[in-house]
This record gives sequence, structure tokens and C-alpha cells, in this order.
Amino acid sequence: MAIAVEGYSVIAIQARIEEKYSGGIEALSSKVPNATELRDDELWQCSFMAMADAESFLLEIQKGGMDNEKGANPDLVIVNEFDGSVTPYCEWLQVRPWEKGRIAWFEGSNPDTVVARKGWSPETGSGLQFAEAKSMEDLEFLRMEDNIEVYKDKETGEEVYIGRSGTSPDTIFKAAGGIITNNMINPGQAPLSGDVAEQVLQAVKDLEGILKEVPDSWRVHWCVGKGRQSLGDTQGSYEAFKRAWELEQENEAVPRELAGACLELGKAQEAVEIGQKAAALHPDDPESLGNLACAYLFAAMLPQAEKTVNAALKLAPEDPINLHIQQTIKDVQSGTTPQPSKLADLTYAKKKSLWDKLKFWK
Repeated sequence: MAIAVEGYSVIAIQARIEEKYSGGIEALSSKVPNATELRDDELWQCSFMAMADAESFLLEIQKGGMDNEKGANPDLVIVNEFDGSVTPYCEWLQVRPWEKGRIAWFEGSNPDTVVARKGWSPETGSGLQFAEAKSMEDLEFLRMEDNIEVYKDKETGEEVYIGRSGTSPDTIFKAAGGIITNNMINPGQAPLSGDVAEQVLQAVKDLEGILKEVPDSWRVHWCVGKGRQSLGDTQGSYEAFKRAWELEQENEAVPRELAGACLELGKAQEAVEIGQKAAALHPDDPESLGNLACAYLFAAMLPQAEKTVNAALKLAPEDPINLHIQQTIKDVQSGTTPQPSKLADLTYAKKKSLWDKLKFWK
């Protein structure tokens, strides 16, 4: 009888586990952090999709009385599905490929039957792609499947799977951030509802969990702000964007979103202060100047708004958004449009509202 090897498999002899491990096989099985445990007549196995996780678990087993440093006769080993290596060297275990899969059996037994998890087949093996030797820069994150990180190899287009016993903050950020950025709304639109809202809310909670470990990540705060915005929590989005702005003032997306949240809440003067700082950092950027002009408009500082948007249009005369801001300022100056104090004043005043065009929301 044999066992199907998947990823990085920790394998031990059952009799030795019962003899040496405190509490025996059942106690050891209770320590396995996933659903990969297998047993045949002689062997016990659990598998991991990252070598570091397998090594970490092996160390935990050693604390219970097992030994993997006995020359050719260790108590337990790690078998690598991808290259067939056995660590440390061992003479009681046989490992052989079977089509695209790999199996292992106790020396002297007959591997006529294979014990495997549901879905395993020799035609596909575990289905995992070896990614340890590749740089993460060569991989594009796609999604999470339980504790499996799924990437696309940028060179080959193939999916690559990397398993973790615990999901890293970076992976959670990629997964949760992807859900939020794929479901963003603009101010003035109805908040998300139904299943999509539940998914975004869970993504926000996941990101807020990350902040307990990395409280100074502006990107995480920014993403929380976008999620809160899409859920209709303007105050929550404002607080998240404000924290992101405290941490990062070089990236124009941060003041843009914070100023937008300020204008939704009627905090026009704060939007002006943010816009002034952002424009000071990027004095030749027509987008930053246009954002500042818009903030001046809502703060009823119309001369400053007119001067600033004209400066922006000198840098980019055909910019349609700044042209629209310029016309809105003229309409307010002439009395055609009432003086707005918050974004909703213009959002609901016209069918084609200002938020559809402003640079705060691209």
C-alpha cells in the first residue's frame, strides 16, 4: 500500500508515532492545521504547499518526542512532490513518480493500492505548480482558495498555487483589496446592497484586521476608505482616508479621495486645506490644481477657485474636467447655480451631476 504525495508531505511510521509521540497518532492528528492527513497500513502523512510550513510542523512534531536526525533511519521526513527528494536521507521509504503524480510507501511493502485524498489522480497529481524558485515579482496575484494563494505566472500564463498554514497580511490585502476595487461606487450613487455589499463588508473587516498588525500602511487605510464609501459609510471612509493622508502625502489618490469625502460631509474648508497641500507638492499638475479649484468652489472662495482653475487650464487647455469645473464656477458666480456647500447640492441639482465629472473620482 502507498500514499499519494502532495506538495511537501511530512511522513512518519505509525508504529514509531505510537511509541514515541506523546498521546500517539490521535494526539498528532489533532495538531494538523489542514485536512490533508492520510494513513496506509504503515505510514502516516500530512501535506503542505509551502516548504516553510512543512518544516515548521515537523519541528512541532519533534517537540512531542519524534526525531528526524538518525542517519538513514529518521522517525519522520519531508517528501517533495515536485522533485521527489526526501529530507533527511531515509532508507525505510520508497518514493516514485506515477504519471504526473508521486507516491510513497514503506520499504518492503507492496504499493499495489494507493491511499489519496478525494480528487487526486495520477494523471494530474496534486495539480500544484512548483513556485518556490520563482520571484514573486514574476507572479500576478489572482485569488485566494482557502489558505491557497493562486497566482498567474506572467511569463507562461499558468496558474501557480502557493499554500500557507496561515494567510499573510499581503495576501489578505490583495484579496480584500481586489473585492473592494472591483466594486467601487462614486459619491452620489446608491450604496452597494445584497451579496456584493456583504462581500465588500467582509473585505473591509479583513483589512481592518490587517491594521492590527500593520497600522501604518496607508494603502490598507485607503482601501478601507473605498470600501466604506461603497457601503454608504461616508464618515467611516473619511476617517480611513484621513489616516491614509497622515501616512502618505505624495500619492495623489490619497488627497483626492479625502477631499471628496470632505465635500460629501460638507467639510469644504478642510478640503481646501488638503487641496492646497497637494497642489504645493505638485504645483505643475493640472489635476491637483483642478481638485483645489473644486474645493475652493464648495468653500465659497470663488475668486480663488476661478484663478486656480484658470492656472490648471493653462497647463492643459483641453482638459474636459477642468473646463467643466470652470463653467460650474461661472454658473455659481452668475447665480445660475446656487452656491453649493456639499457635494449633494450639485449631485441632486442636475441629471448629469458634478460628481460624474470631477477628478476626485476617476
